[in-house]
Amino acid sequence: MVVNARGIPYRELNRQLRELASAGVRRIILEGIRGQRYLGSGLDFPDLLLQVKGTPGEDLGFNLSGPTIEVFGHAQNAVANTMDSGRIIVHGLGGDALAYGMRGGELYVRDDVGYRVGIHMKEYANKVPVVVIGGTAGDYLGEYMAGGIIILLNRENRQEMVAGASHRTLATGIHGGVLYIFADDLPAGLLGIGAKPVDVEGGTEQEKVEHYVREFCRHFSLAAAPLLERRLIKIVPADSRPFASFYYPAYPADTGLRLRHVQRTSPCEVACPAGVPTGRFLRLLRLGELKQAVALMDEVTPLRYSCCGFICPHLCVQSCTRAKVDFAVRTAELARRYKNIPVTPPVRQYGEEIAVIGAGPAGLSAAYQLVRSGYAVTVFDKDERPGGKLYQVISRQRLPLADLEHDLARIEAMGVKFVTATPVDASRLEQMLDEYDYIIIAVGAHQATIPPVAGREYLVAGLDFLKEYNRCLAKNETCHGRCGEKVVIVGGGDAAVDGMEALLEMGIAPCHITAIDVKKPSADMAARRRLERLGIAFRYPLFLQEATAQGVYVNDALGQRQFIPADTILVFINERPELELLPALLREQADERGFYRHVREDTFRTLHPRISAVGDMQGLGLVTTNIGRGRQCAREVDALLRGQPYTPEVKEPLDEAYLFPGRAVPLAAGEMEIDEEQDRCLHCGICVQCDACVEACPRQALSRNGEEFSVDHTRCGGCGTCAATCLGGVIRMQEARGRMQEALRGICRK
Repeated sequence: MVVNARGIPYRELNRQLRELASAGVRRIILEGIRGQRYLGSGLDFPDLLLQVKGTPGEDLGFNLSGPTIEVFGHAQNAVANTMDSGRIIVHGLGGDALAYGMRGGELYVRDDVGYRVGIHMKEYANKVPVVVIGGTAGDYLGEYMAGGIIILLNRENRQEMVAGASHRTLATGIHGGVLYIFADDLPAGLLGIGAKPVDVEGGTEQEKVEHYVREFCRHFSLAAAPLLERRLIKIVPADSRPFASFYYPAYPADTGLRLRHVQRTSPCEVACPAGVPTGRFLRLLRLGELKQAVALMDEVTPLRYSCCGFICPHLCVQSCTRAKVDFAVRTAELARRYKNIPVTPPVRQYGEEIAVIGAGPAGLSAAYQLVRSGYAVTVFDKDERPGGKLYQVISRQRLPLADLEHDLARIEAMGVKFVTATPVDASRLEQMLDEYDYIIIAVGAHQATIPPVAGREYLVAGLDFLKEYNRCLAKNETCHGRCGEKVVIVGGGDAAVDGMEALLEMGIAPCHITAIDVKKPSADMAARRRLERLGIAFRYPLFLQEATAQGVYVNDALGQRQFIPADTILVFINERPELELLPALLREQADERGFYRHVREDTFRTLHPRISAVGDMQGLGLVTTNIGRGRQCAREVDALLRGQPYTPEVKEPLDEAYLFPGRAVPLAAGEMEIDEEQDRCLHCGICVQCDACVEACPRQALSRNGEEFSVDHTRCGGCGTCAATCLGGVIRMQEARGRMQEALRGICRK
């Protein structure tokens, strides 16, 4: 099969390759290749031959597992990066950092290669990676090599620059594997720290080298005999600790410290009020476990798509360590990628039936979690549709209705029963206490606060305006002309932004919309700047003094009075909940602002033994805040009904002292496609089995089997190299208090 790849982006090209290989095509010829990266990535068909005509981009054969890739031309940097198995043949030059982390397979390059070839090569399980270079190599050949074979043929018999020229760079830091170089001699001082030349043993070893040289010659139609007749220099590790003098104390002393390998909560997860495990989600994506990644998100939030993908202010992004390198991981775009994942309804396990009053974010979250736990849950709401402020208030520009209804349909498919257009008052609540085993009240804050200024009758509650506007949209009715030509908005939060979006949709000119606030507006900065660019004015600090039919009078920070003309004045400054449905005993728990005050901060239970209160009725919060509140409330109710203790979730942030973002390579915004975004994540506190710690250990004391790490304490000296190497801060060094120390103390006491 011949594919003309000219102009095809590498992501699309790799998708086509996977589809062809899956369909049974076993020889694919790529013509017109010009710089496409990651060619062959993800291909795991051992009998597939991929022939490339042109110059591919970086990371050719990244993580290759089985196929053969043959390049009829030069190759760029990072060929065979983390290659696992298969074969790559390059009919030309190779770039820098070839075979980085390569742990299996074979790489043949006909001509010269750049610097740092074979860095961190290693042997994994029963695999031995092999690199054969026909020409010469740059500096740092075999740097930090931990396993495998590198053969430098130097087939033109050069006497200089055979393996670089810089002082002590050849095989510096090598602690495994072997290099073979065909040369008369190596310049004095070229060998790096930890490397030493030894004689080739002959016999089996000689046969092994000859085998790979003949394979090289077969691929490039060259005669093997003249190449094999020359002198062969072998380079191996001098000892197991090439940089002993760099550590304190030096070998063989023991610091008395031992590593502890423990995953911790990422800063992004700590910052998320909903508790979305962003770091662990990205880890699973990186490991190719999509279903597990989505399932992990679904454990936490029922609004994975509509909230995380659209309206969330993304506090996780603000806390992202990657932003210190280039720019934060694009979590919103990732959340929107995994929409149509089928729902598997849980099996009902318990006989209790639970009612939730209020179908906003908190109520939806609590109901969703309780259904997942095995309860029958019915949600009551006085509106015609569930969603609370998500449906009634938030603008359709920020959250399209179809995307909200997608998540609502998923919640209903999970088994949550909705009873809409059904207000619940105090008498109905009393009846429900006889019908249900437990009740969660999550009515939200829907009563607008109107400031007590002169002319307050001219002020319109912003919530009421948005509810009417969204009703019009749902019924395909027009709202044009209802607000006149000029509008003043009092307040500068996200709800005010929703109001501005609605006004723009109604045809009001941006230059005729003015937002006033007593402080710097708290709305999302990106949304605010976009509206300012359109022409909407944000003015602060201004203090509302009086409202009239023609506009508002305000005072500035100096007390000077100003008039702003307006046909409509919308107020978005605060809301409070409707607590009239609560029993009299519970209404007495309201604070001076009108919110329900719990007996303790770590509980959602009320003074009534079968009622909990959650969401905006306990204090205004973000949508993400109320998703998190609803989940914790459900956990508490589940524990109560099962007669078990309830322990609130507490997440401790990972100490930034254990993170090293400066070691990551910065990227421009256009250098990585969104489906590779998880590879930009630094995985703070999350282990991704990169094996950097295993490779860096100077005594080979650390090993990994799957997700299990083990330490040979007879070798470990507590130097801390593994902890310094771990970019995610997963490894900490702690004082050893093991059985050996206790045994020594016992001997001393005797």
